[in-house]
Amino acid sequence: MKRSYNTVDLALPASAASVDLSHHPKYRADIDGLRAVAVLAVVLFHAFPALAPGGFIGVDIFFVISGFLITGILAREIEHGKFSFARFYARRIRRIFPALLLVMAACLAFGWFALFPDELKQLGLHLAGGAGFVSNVVLWQEVGYFDRGADTKPLLHLWSLAIEEQFYIVWPVVLLLASKLRLNLLLVSAGLALLSFAVNVAGISAFPGATFYSPASRAWELLLGAVLACSLHKAQPVAVFARAATAVSPNLRSSAGALLLAIGLAIITRERQFPGWYALLPVAGAVLVIGAGSQAWFNRFVLSNRVLVWFGLVSYPLYLWHWPLLSFAHIVESGTPAPQLRAGLVVLAIALAWLTWRLVERPLRFGPGRHTPAVLACLMAVLAASGIAIWAKAGMPQRDAIVDNARHQKSLVLVEDVENAATCKKRYGFDTVYQYCLLARPDQQPTVALLGDSHAYHVAAGLTRYYNGQGENLLYLGTRHPYWGLEPGNEPYQQATQGMLEQALGTASIRTVVFSTHLRLDDSTPEARVIHAAARDTIRRFVEAGKQVILMEDVPILSFDPRACIKRAGIASSATRSPCALPRAEVDQQTPGNDTLVAAILRDFPTVKLFRTRDLLCDDKLCWAMKDGKLLYRDKDHLSYDGDLYIGEKFAQWQALRGAKQAGNALQ
Repeated sequence: MKRSYNTVDLALPASAASVDLSHHPKYRADIDGLRAVAVLAVVLFHAFPALAPGGFIGVDIFFVISGFLITGILAREIEHGKFSFARFYARRIRRIFPALLLVMAACLAFGWFALFPDELKQLGLHLAGGAGFVSNVVLWQEVGYFDRGADTKPLLHLWSLAIEEQFYIVWPVVLLLASKLRLNLLLVSAGLALLSFAVNVAGISAFPGATFYSPASRAWELLLGAVLACSLHKAQPVAVFARAATAVSPNLRSSAGALLLAIGLAIITRERQFPGWYALLPVAGAVLVIGAGSQAWFNRFVLSNRVLVWFGLVSYPLYLWHWPLLSFAHIVESGTPAPQLRAGLVVLAIALAWLTWRLVERPLRFGPGRHTPAVLACLMAVLAASGIAIWAKAGMPQRDAIVDNARHQKSLVLVEDVENAATCKKRYGFDTVYQYCLLARPDQQPTVALLGDSHAYHVAAGLTRYYNGQGENLLYLGTRHPYWGLEPGNEPYQQATQGMLEQALGTASIRTVVFSTHLRLDDSTPEARVIHAAARDTIRRFVEAGKQVILMEDVPILSFDPRACIKRAGIASSATRSPCALPRAEVDQQTPGNDTLVAAILRDFPTVKLFRTRDLLCDDKLCWAMKDGKLLYRDKDHLSYDGDLYIGEKFAQWQALRGAKQAGNALQ
């Protein structure tokens, strides 16, 4: 993503309206220093986010630098009739591909031996996206950049590289057309920048993910760098903007830019709507610093110091290496790595960056080899094809490296009967993704309804097995909060829930209703009291309809990822959770309010029964995520298929005990 054009960087003095760009441009050490500020901010944010909560704005600084440098080069070549698409993209390949190929190949090699199938499948998709420079498109279909799951995506950072390369597919064409039509390049750049900025501001609230990842809402950052380059080009009439900018002293411009960058780093956090208006801080700051020229005091004595310049030279490979190292550590540790490990990985990333720059980047970028770009492009295509193959084959579960713990890995995968779900949805006329059901025997009327969210789904297989043995037919109806009359707002799953409840209540053949949900009852807030009232009303309706109501206690929520209980091939420090359990006291503290309110419901509705899962997964001291060598959880709060069947077996025992007690009471 980050460029280090050390022999072709554009040197544009601050007074630049009349600078002759026909000669070979001069190297600017201060721009490498600005690169260093940007990459170190990003690295610090990823490694120690509390120390640099706004460090991710370093990417925006890089966008400005890139737009400034490359537009200047393009404008000069177009002016002198020397522009060639073949030469331009050959230079891009020599610049971008060597380090990128090395890092992605290393990620694939490590992932092959260390990742579980679902993790390798995701890496394969992201590998293909990175190699095809469409990572941003792939990622905005998933969770956001700042979501918790982002930590487990080793190639997440390639989104910015994708945006740059997409921009440089279109931008040379625009400049060439503008030149042939004798349009003012400055006005063209500024107009497109304003349009892109408007897209950014308009979309940030309604479409935050798309706005973050879309080239349409990010192009203005590169285009403002282009505006700066064009304002300094001799072939462009000096605009009012350029005159006003150059009238201010370089030192003042540079200082103002540095101040804006500092403010951005201080006040912009992941909680802000970004990019939006906030992105003006790093972008405007970078424009001012670059536009001040290399002789401004801050540029000359701070940015041009040898330490920052050195980091600027290796900024691109450092950006590429640091995030995979941190992300893989997060995956292996099944959580945030220790500070000492993160610090060590940052040092390792710096060392790898220097070695990559010295041994890979420079020789392939500047060395001889007429066919080097073609060879690099072929290698990139091979990587893309490898990623697609891995994704298509579900993460290669047959790999020798992971066969030893294949049984545990299956526990991490969500099991779904797609065919049954489709048949059930067709039977009940459900035609949206938010309406979901399973019916054990689709050709027969249901006699038992299981109502709830994913915490009902994760006991559906076990309950279905039990009720099948009793000659019953279980219908699972997927809901959000499975309670009557809750205002759904814009939540589509809650909008579908009311119909699910009415379906279960109105089906005469259903005699038993089982509720299972992640939602714990509470009375501490007005919203919680509304949900509590809705829960009581729902139970009342089903009891009055003559149905047996069973409440399933939610399973304990783990404080660790159950993946931590499985050893990864070739990584001695994996399987870090031993024992695979958490303290019982910690679990008991999760539900004190819920326990009190559920006890009150049981008193008020004597026919309602409570199936307690806590005592099935816990002893007096520990609550277990693995029992008898079987992993019972697939994530922190969802049961695995083995866990589902385990709960089903215990449910069968509970029902048998209830039946025995009822029979005993009848004889007395």
